[in-house]
Amino acid sequence: MRSFTLIVVMLLSFVFSSCVENSKKYKELEERLEALQSDYGLQTEELDAVFATLNEVEAGLQSIRESENIIAVQSTTEDGIDVPADSKEQIKRDMQTIQETIKKYQKQIDNLKKENRIKSAQFKKRLNALSAELKEKSKLIESLSEQLNEKSAQLEIKTKEVATLGEVVSNLKNEVNTLNQEEKRLKDKVAHQEQELYSVYYIVGTKSELIDADVITKGGLFKSAQVSYQSEKDTFVKIDYRQISTITTNAKRAKVLSVHPKGTYAIEMVDGEATLIISDPESFWEQTKYLVIQTN
Repeated sequence: MRSFTLIVVMLLSFVFSSCVENSKKYKELEERLEALQSDYGLQTEELDAVFATLNEVEAGLQSIRESENIIAVQSTTEDGIDVPADSKEQIKRDMQTIQETIKKYQKQIDNLKKENRIKSAQFKKRLNALSAELKEKSKLIESLSEQLNEKSAQLEIKTKEVATLGEVVSNLKNEVNTLNQEEKRLKDKVAHQEQELYSVYYIVGTKSELIDADVITKGGLFKSAQVSYQSEKDTFVKIDYRQISTITTNAKRAKVLSVHPKGTYAIEMVDGEATLIISDPESFWEQTKYLVIQTN
């Protein structure tokens, strides 16, 4: 601006110091002045465009600095908790946008350097500083992107491990359920076998009642009655011989018709009734599980 003013002043001095009437020189000077004015206007527009570009880049860098801090915080883990998958995708998109913006600004700075219209050392220093910061931010975003990708890979591995462990746990649960069912089945079987092992049957009745129940048959004239093994179990009373050792007959007299070892039982009067008292249950029931008591 000062150089242009100086030129104008010099031209005006020259004009007024020379013969004004010389129209040819005056016109030449006038044309030169108009050319300088036109050239100055062109430079002013270019300077405005250059500084507009610089202002845009600096404003963009400030925005990048702010976004960079937010991304750096969001992309880290806190208390061992990973960033949610949807947040990671948003961070990736944000970093991609920042990288594209950095490339755009770097290209603008490179173009300003190539044009080389402004010779000021301070201006070039400013361009170099902006270019260096853009490169620094680009490297930082790349580093954050690599960290995020690494965390995503680690999360994917953990997810697969959790899925595998979940499958193992599910299989173990199924095996445990199967084992529990098998154990219950075996327990039920053992309980049933145990019940059958210690289950015995008895019936008490008069001779005619026992005949009617098809428990004994007439063996012929003057012959003793015998136990009929054709009688169904429903005719007898089922008991666990470990729990019952005495059987009442509700009669004054009674005798045992089934075969049981002597010395393992006795018929005694208890409260006016003939009562079977078993002293050795295991031996008593060893030969037969069916007890037949005939009353008179």
